[in-house]
Amino acid sequence: MQLPPLTIPQLPLPFEIPGMIHPLFVHFAIALPLLVLLIELVNLFAKKRTLGVLSFFLMLLITGVFVAAYLTGVTDGKAAKAFLSPEAKEMLASHKQLGIYLVYASGILLLFKLFSVLIRKTPIRILFFLVLILFVAAVFNEGKKGGALVYWYGVNVKSVPAIGNATKIEKAAKAVETKEANSTVPDTVVPETVVEKETVPSQEKADPASPEAGQPKTEAVEKVETSAEVSTQIMH
Repeated sequence: MQLPPLTIPQLPLPFEIPGMIHPLFVHFAIALPLLVLLIELVNLFAKKRTLGVLSFFLMLLITGVFVAAYLTGVTDGKAAKAFLSPEAKEMLASHKQLGIYLVYASGILLLFKLFSVLIRKTPIRILFFLVLILFVAAVFNEGKKGGALVYWYGVNVKSVPAIGNATKIEKAAKAVETKEANSTVPDTVVPETVVEKETVPSQEKADPASPEAGQPKTEAVEKVETSAEVSTQIMH
């Protein structure tokens, strides 16, 4: 659903908004409305004026947090916009537009809460509670978009100038995988190597013509004869 475009007047600020602090305010912008929703749920049954006043002051704080989240988001978005793909830029614009709506909605919800505290009628409190549920749902949707911008497109990430955006990287990786899958690499044919095995005989056949052939036998006979002579001398 495309929301009609809204703008917030750019007022001159006496200070410069630093970068990379948008997530700090975003966490409060998500947690505080949920806390107010729980307080209002309890107060529907408890009907304590103290809880109602606490909820009002939290709503006042929420309005300030959403203004700060918008201003810091604009600063970070401008810093990262040059490195983003068309899809990321489109999502960033949608994220900014919903943020503007939430800034105005937080102010309207604060006035609505003030009326419910002053009038203290059950139907008005129930109506405020239902509107608060819609507000919290919109805040969670905005947080989801912000998370997608960071994790999928690298918005507000320091390494964006070096690596580009995640969409380009993903497409490049898929292109490489497709190229590798379609490329036919011929199998390397390893020629069969015939290894000649030298057969080592268990017993070398002596060549009768060789003079060395009879040498081991002669030495063995000499050893036997010597042993026999020694035995004879011992016996005598």
